[in-house]
Amino acid sequence: MSSENTLTGRNGKFVVATTLVARTTQWSVSNKLASSSSWGDSDSAGYTNRAAGRRDATFSAEGKFDTTSEVFDLFVPGDITAAVLWMDATALYWDFPRAMCEDFNLSVNIDTEEVEGWTSSWGADGIFYYPGQSGATVRTLPA
Repeated sequence: MSSENTLTGRNGKFVVATTLVARTTQWSVSNKLASSSSWGDSDSAGYTNRAAGRRDATFSAEGKFDTTSEVFDLFVPGDITAAVLWMDATALYWDFPRAMCEDFNLSVNIDTEEVEGWTSSWGADGIFYYPGQSGATVRTLPA
């Protein structure tokens, strides 16, 4: 088996509103249930029944600070905006028409003089779409 059908993170991108975030090093998304019900009853024969509740998604991103493309105004906790997590530069993306920035962290290491890094965490505010899902807005990667 070869790697011909695999996808690397090389072309991954992060867009907030209409801004392509410079120097993003990685992002991750968690598509999950926000709630579910579990119960047993007279018809379950001693087994557990389950029903799905609300859907939810959260995501985080991290990168390196770029003095020509500052991110302070993009990552304000409590702000709600559109966000798109691109898996490639053409068609595979997670679309969040509304996402709330939950936190922003900046790391400065004076001792080692490493390049300053940032992280941000987000939560879907309402509907979100996984790559290729029907109903998603057709997005174009900004320059």
